[in-house]
Amino acid sequence: MNKTTLAAAIIIALAVTSFAIYQLHIQGLHETQTGSSVGNTPSMTPQPAGSPSTSGSHGNESQSQTGGQGVQGPTSAPYLPSIHLPTPEGMETFRTITIVDNAGRNITLTVPVQRIVSLNDGLTEMLCALGAESRMVGRDATSTMPPSILKVPVVGENSYQPNVEVILELKPDIIFADSMLAYNTEAMKQLEKAGIPIFISDPTDPKPTPRSNTTVVDFTCDLLWKMAIIVGGERRAEEYIQFAQYYNNLVKQRIANLPDNKRPKVMWEWYMPYYTFISPAIYHAGGINIAENMTVYAPVMSPEFVVEQNPQVIIRMISSPAHDLNEFKEMWEEIMSRPELQNTDAIKMGRVYICDWKLRNGICSVVGYLYFAKWVHPELFEDIDPAQVMAELYMRFFGISIEGTFAYP
Repeated sequence: MNKTTLAAAIIIALAVTSFAIYQLHIQGLHETQTGSSVGNTPSMTPQPAGSPSTSGSHGNESQSQTGGQGVQGPTSAPYLPSIHLPTPEGMETFRTITIVDNAGRNITLTVPVQRIVSLNDGLTEMLCALGAESRMVGRDATSTMPPSILKVPVVGENSYQPNVEVILELKPDIIFADSMLAYNTEAMKQLEKAGIPIFISDPTDPKPTPRSNTTVVDFTCDLLWKMAIIVGGERRAEEYIQFAQYYNNLVKQRIANLPDNKRPKVMWEWYMPYYTFISPAIYHAGGINIAENMTVYAPVMSPEFVVEQNPQVIIRMISSPAHDLNEFKEMWEEIMSRPELQNTDAIKMGRVYICDWKLRNGICSVVGYLYFAKWVHPELFEDIDPAQVMAELYMRFFGISIEGTFAYP
């Protein structure tokens, strides 16, 4: 056997071995690729050194750039006890799967997808965090983070207003959209007729039940894992899940045994004065939503009802595309000056907080979760600086520094 033949034989043997190992990895993924329980996502590793204790002891504090007390979050990944190797160069494996989106629809497609359209900013950010930005061929106008996504063509205002003609010209392998797309029945019909798989999910809260065990972080991790299977971003998903579940479990453990009489009453407002949600978010943060016994998902409370409930904390959601501090201050001052609320504990103690919707959405949901917990129970989370966690999140997954205001004060 001459040297050329021997070298060729060695290369072929190595390629076959690598491919066999990779196939073991593929088989180790979700057996049906359709699971919807967060229990199917990777679990976190033991608590990293230098991170806050889940028991509530507040050691290892460091001064954050925002002026609050913060800690260094988890730094190690990946962590699954299975084989994880990149596909050997030139041997990318495509396979057909059926997966269930968060609207309960079965979607059959070939993965990993190569041409992606996203019609929701939270979903777009999740796709970029998974390393799929280079395969994005279209986005909606609200998708502006990370900034590098701005080079991708706009194909609609949002999920409800897609430019179907432009999308069809792009020939995407998949469209990611929120539930508003389904309300545009004509657009939905045209896209489905073209045979384009559509994955529908709202990248925010779980089902509207006032109390449940599934936090917004659990929901996000489950959604991210499904998306990772579609785009081939499992390694990046593992890293995010470890990061987010560390803080998720920290909050869960610190408030786990709080009885109702130790949970402050919280008014959670959005859109207009006294509009609220029936959502588990407040309960997960250690509070009681004053509207949790109302019978509709997004009720409007009367001022008299709010005064009677006497909330100790008020949290108001706003959408601030410019992340302008003045917008947050103006909303805070408006709530603080409402005559009918002057005798509530929240106003008397100045416990009014303004939160950008972005922090309840997609990969930033862990940051919003930490803000809520700290606002409701500052005594339990003195060692946590959500702004620092957000800064680490953006540096780790996008390599950028985040700027602007997302929460106030």
